[in-house]
Amino acid sequence: MWPRRGYRGVDVETFGRYELLRKIAIGGMGAVYLARQKGPVGFQKLLVVKRLLPHLSEDDEFIEMFLDEGRIAAHLNHPNIAQIYDLGDVDGQYFIAMEYVHGEAVGPLGLRAQQRKLTIPLGLKCRIIADAAAGLDAAHNARSPSGRKLALIHRDVSPQNVLVGYNGGVKLIDFGVAKASGKFSQTVVGTIKGKHAYMSPEQARGEPLDHRSDIFGLGTVFYELLTHQRLFKRDTEIATLKAVVGTKIVPPSEVMPDIPKELDAIVLKALARKREERFASAGEVQLALDEFLVQQKLHATPAHLAAFMQDTYSEELEEERLAAEPTVIHYDPRLAARQQAAAAAAAAGDTAGSGQRPTARPTPAGTPARKPGGSSASAPAMVKDPSGVSASSTSPMAPARRAPTGSSAATAPVAGRSGTSGGSAAPARSGGSTSSAAPMPAKGGTGSGRAPSPPPGRTAGSAPKRVPTRTPEPPEEPEEP
Repeated sequence: MWPRRGYRGVDVETFGRYELLRKIAIGGMGAVYLARQKGPVGFQKLLVVKRLLPHLSEDDEFIEMFLDEGRIAAHLNHPNIAQIYDLGDVDGQYFIAMEYVHGEAVGPLGLRAQQRKLTIPLGLKCRIIADAAAGLDAAHNARSPSGRKLALIHRDVSPQNVLVGYNGGVKLIDFGVAKASGKFSQTVVGTIKGKHAYMSPEQARGEPLDHRSDIFGLGTVFYELLTHQRLFKRDTEIATLKAVVGTKIVPPSEVMPDIPKELDAIVLKALARKREERFASAGEVQLALDEFLVQQKLHATPAHLAAFMQDTYSEELEEERLAAEPTVIHYDPRLAARQQAAAAAAAAGDTAGSGQRPTARPTPAGTPARKPGGSSASAPAMVKDPSGVSASSTSPMAPARRAPTGSSAATAPVAGRSGTSGGSAAPARSGGSTSSAAPMPAKGGTGSGRAPSPPPGRTAGSAPKRVPTRTPEPPEEPEEP
């Protein structure tokens, strides 16, 4: 959550099984960091680590309050509530690991729009508050794993705790001062916790609270989002609390004339000083806003909100894309070794398939070279000729040798002795005459350039006999009777 621009110049601090990339913010109880969790085989995840401030680590009350935040939020599972992943301590420093929301809080979003002289569409303002109300309603109705109702009250609903993601999602965060049944730390009656400008009147007076106190805080956030003006903020805390309790609330349509009067009723009902006159639940706030959007025919889907956010923060998003990637994938060495072996095997297969002869040590004459699979690495593919003699169809021509004296075979390159052709297209010659028939296939040619086979009569294990080539004679004509 609370994204910042880019990741340049990051000093990584190792904290347990997390890497703290940079500090995002400092709150009342803890410092918030953008962190990275790493695991085997390249696993990595960006998240947020909230670490209890050092000067509070010796205070048992603050420790219990801090741990209560994680324990309470762990029971909440809703699309509009930031998720809690982990809770613990590292060398005595307590921390909470939670979901990273890539977006901006409502407060800075409003300031950004004013600085760039942009107007957040009315429908999108209603969508933000309606989704926040949905998350708030889920928190109010949360139950423990055994089914016991937690009776949770956030007590700090403010513009800083409502996040709007660049993907159009809205998330409620920070249950640090939440009140719930069964929590370890208990609030003393009359103690005020939360931001003064967003408290309910009963909270400002230190009275017992229920879930309707959060509805008043959400109404305050909505009012300021609509009018771009602070509602109860004054110069001092006492003046702020007095404004919360008794100042007159001007309807939003009187502050901003383009706001429909139908919206005034929703805002003022959420801001009723008497809790009995407010909405009975945050879910009712969500329904009222959704009905308003339908009646006014306003386009306010998460897709519209995402488009607005990406357009408003286009420069920052582009900078993040160009910045150094904060996560580096680490592979398991065994996996890398297997990948390298597979790549080497594939390269060897490509070399064999291309017809190129791999470099190898010379072998003795007459000993065929063998591939790892047991087949000859240099022998060409042999095909059967119709005459029954094997011949090479693809073997390259071997260097020509000088033909023996008296032979006319010098007209074609040969692979060995006279009568042994290295290529299937060379005409066969016999007895010094040239046959006019189709060329005869080579007999026993290897195309490897090795020494010729020994003559017939060699002992077992020698090369097979070569059959002399003969030119077929025409059949004799039968005699007439």
